[in-house]
Amino acid sequence: MTLRTGNSNIMLERIINSAKEKKPDFIKILNVSKITSLTDYFVIIKGSSNIHLRSIADNIKKKMKENGQNVWHIEGYENAKWILMDYVDVVIHIFDDETYYYYDIESLWGDAEVEKIENGD
Repeated sequence: MTLRTGNSNIMLERIINSAKEKKPDFIKILNVSKITSLTDYFVIIKGSSNIHLRSIADNIKKKMKENGQNVWHIEGYENAKWILMDYVDVVIHIFDDETYYYYDIESLWGDAEVEKIENGD
């Protein structure tokens, strides 16, 4: 992945690198900055189990905190089927397989630029 510049881009790089350490099935980056003022990026991460999803979320939270960036809001951690982590400029969605395909979040943001990182590589 190309190194990005700018505050939300630096945050995005840290999030992606933190997630990759836990070997997700894949990571998708949706650049929504041109179609909404809510956030700059959605990061969609698919994991294999509730433990895997929590592990990804925990690692992101830990690494971001080490860089002085605290998560603004987290939802879904207990159930771990869809964990949402809001860093304001970057919103992370960590899905299990069934929930990912059921909600098909990319189709809701079909105008967004998408970058896919296979197997966390």
